[in-house]
Amino acid sequence: MAGKVTRLQGRAVAMQDALPRPLGVGDDVLVGDVISTGKGARLEMAMLDDAVMTLGEKTVFVVVDYIVGGAKPNAAMRLLQGAFSAASGTLMQVADAKFMVSTETATIGIRGTTFWGGSLDGDFEVALLDGKGVFVETKAGRVDLTRVGDGTKITGADEAPSAPTMWPTSKTARAVATVTFK
Repeated sequence: MAGKVTRLQGRAVAMQDALPRPLGVGDDVLVGDVISTGKGARLEMAMLDDAVMTLGEKTVFVVVDYIVGGAKPNAAMRLLQGAFSAASGTLMQVADAKFMVSTETATIGIRGTTFWGGSLDGDFEVALLDGKGVFVETKAGRVDLTRVGDGTKITGADEAPSAPTMWPTSKTARAVATVTFK
């Protein structure tokens, strides 16, 4: 088990070994789950280390690995489509722990923070909402977001992320709305 569904608006399903299972509040989230949310849906998961992952509508998200104990704690997830926000948990208090979310164009590394990632205005973007920071890395470069409110745009896997820029409050609000329960 990697976590549990704590909130659900609309419908969501997890696929494991080509077998779908509808998700509801209290259901387990497993390593290897491919989670899909429907139109207008929101899904919140509390992970084993109290990290919180929130998925927006029409999102496809994979829990690749979630190991909290042992010598090499590791959280690895993949966003295939849609939008999500993440608030890291106690895993990030361990010195060598890794918490990564990969996408088609970039990898996002989390360092004790809350951030948003997804499609906005036609591009994949990432914004730091609270905390210490995140890095966003492509084949062509890396950007560190360390100031709350900064965001970066990723136009392709072979292009470096844009330099961090302070997002207007209205843009941040639009991004957060994609994962906010109504």
